[in-house]
Amino acid sequence: MPETDTYTDEGEETSILEVDHLDDEEFLSHCRSQLEDAKDFLENHLAPHRSDAIDVYHQREYGDEEQGRSQFVDSTLRDTVNAILPSLLKIFTSTERVLEFMPRQPEDVPFALQATDYVRHCLNEANFYNVLHDAMKDSLIVGSGFIKYFYEYANEVEGYSYTGLDDDTLAALMQDDKIEIASIDSRPIASGTDMPQEQIPMIHDVEVKRRSNKGKFRLECIPPEEILFNRRSKGFGDPSTDLIAHRRVVTVSDLVALGYQKEDFIEYAGDTYDLDEQKEYYTRRPEIQGKEVSAVAYQEASKKLLYTELYIKCDYDLDDYAEIRRVCIVGPNFDKIIMNEPVNEFPFVHMTPYREPHDVIGSGLFDTLRDIQKTKTQIMRGMLDSLSLSIFPRMSFVDGQVSVSDLMNVETGALIRMRSPDAVKPLTVPFVGAQGQPILNYFSEITENRTGISKASLGLAPESLMSSSPIAVSGTLSAAQMKTEYIARNFAETALKPLYQGILKLIVQHQDRETMIRLRNEWIPMNPAAWDTGYDVMINVALGGGDENLRMQSLQMIAAKQEEILKLVGPDNPLVNIQQYSNTLRKIAELSGFKNSEEYFKDPSKEPPPQPEPEKPSPEEMQMQAMQMQIELSKAQLELEHMRLQLDENKAQADATLKSTEIETDAMIKLQELSAKYNQSIDTAQLRGMIETNRELIRQQGLLEAAKINKNDS
Repeated sequence: MPETDTYTDEGEETSILEVDHLDDEEFLSHCRSQLEDAKDFLENHLAPHRSDAIDVYHQREYGDEEQGRSQFVDSTLRDTVNAILPSLLKIFTSTERVLEFMPRQPEDVPFALQATDYVRHCLNEANFYNVLHDAMKDSLIVGSGFIKYFYEYANEVEGYSYTGLDDDTLAALMQDDKIEIASIDSRPIASGTDMPQEQIPMIHDVEVKRRSNKGKFRLECIPPEEILFNRRSKGFGDPSTDLIAHRRVVTVSDLVALGYQKEDFIEYAGDTYDLDEQKEYYTRRPEIQGKEVSAVAYQEASKKLLYTELYIKCDYDLDDYAEIRRVCIVGPNFDKIIMNEPVNEFPFVHMTPYREPHDVIGSGLFDTLRDIQKTKTQIMRGMLDSLSLSIFPRMSFVDGQVSVSDLMNVETGALIRMRSPDAVKPLTVPFVGAQGQPILNYFSEITENRTGISKASLGLAPESLMSSSPIAVSGTLSAAQMKTEYIARNFAETALKPLYQGILKLIVQHQDRETMIRLRNEWIPMNPAAWDTGYDVMINVALGGGDENLRMQSLQMIAAKQEEILKLVGPDNPLVNIQQYSNTLRKIAELSGFKNSEEYFKDPSKEPPPQPEPEKPSPEEMQMQAMQMQIELSKAQLELEHMRLQLDENKAQADATLKSTEIETDAMIKLQELSAKYNQSIDTAQLRGMIETNRELIRQQGLLEAAKINKNDS
């Protein structure tokens, strides 16, 4: 029966909002039934096939071996996987943008470039190479590789120990809110002093814990045996996928770090490993079959339990629309739900090298090479048995005439005691193993035709290329590369494209502020809030695009043509501009292995635009501008003349004032000399009046001279 959640305001009985949803027990029963069906599909259909693939890859015995015969197992699958994997990793981890976001509007161009760079930065920070390596290897061997991407907030506890801290340092350490003091061992700096005990300085040895709750992007390569999905799924991005679940063994400490309350799941914890009996897991790790003895198994934090993270489509809120919900369940039989929340999508991607129409499960190299490896194993065993019989033939002897113990001694040069000559004779068997070599070569050719991996394509057989024409050599290499690029394209379409789109959505959802990252030796601000989560992803893995050497030669030819056009026609031509020439040079640098091509060639689009040249005026405008300039020049000359006259007048007045001051100073000095000489005070009032009269006369004279200067100039 559906339940109704009623929300009230401050304890009032009036209902504000009612939400119908499935009953908890009913929902758990539904999830359990879906998980049990997916588990049955995995263990009875997928796991046996994958287990066989793992056995063949590790060259384990087939089970039909006979005692005393060759036990050889061919390594075709292992050799092919290890030969093709480096080429695939090089494609997706090179300096080129194998995948990039495409803008939907012209104004989205810079944001799409930023989003591409930032997603690659986040992938590298999340250990992308190792995750991609493991997922690709799983895919090549068993046909399926799984990657999970998510943004995780987890409590982290780090322990530190400090010795010899003084009181001030300890006080500063204790003021940090994020630090928890675990233990303190204090002792005086010196002993045997006369100071009171409370005044002796102390030193401290401290153990602390630093707790933090950090959010970060996480990538995980999920082992195929830990992934469950419904048997009718046609692909992880297809609407036919109703559920995807990740089940794994975790500790109590792991769940507490994720924010769960220990009381909600501790009853399901113990020291058992519920996945050990799973066939594929046992085949992958036979050495850890069964219980693992642990010295800390008695500690609750180290106890184990099965944790299932289920993403399921269902109509939980009974609105006739199925939505995706994240449901976390603990217990070996999917016993209890400890988390139930809505989400937008399945955070998993699935990669397969050879897709099969209308089926989520594709084919791996095991499906392609299993018959070849089995046949070559049988042929090689026969050849080795023939060689062994020809080197160590069986012996015939006359019963009672030969010491059997001497005959069974295979030591080189050992004696054989016999009573009559010719009592021992070897049963000579000719070596016929050489007749099997053409058959081995035939199956090797079939392997090359199926996978494209050969000594010629790997550059390990120069004798097979020296007698061929350049066109034939190029065709041989291109055919092999196309098979590798076909696998790379499948990986890009089925896994990396949805991975890029999913990570972009997580970035926009969880990072709502600007951050600084280091790209191409520059600190660049990134603000995901302005990005569009609906950018499409363009894949730059082309089938038949040639190897890097051929592309380098083509780019060098293009650069030469661009240089020729720019020299002959100039930068303003209808064919090539400076931006296109810079793109070519930077692409050559990237193909050469240099991650930061802008260290060698600038990107003109990032340079400030040049100042536009002013438009040429018309003849009438030029004449008007000339007249205006003439008027302004005349005004400027008049102002300069006025300023000069003003300066001359000021200079004349200043000279008169200076001369008057000199006369006054001389008179006062002489007056003081007379007073000192005759020892008689002199009345200076009359003298000062005379000086003022002379000063006025001098000022008038200066004004007259300035007027004469002005008259002469005019």
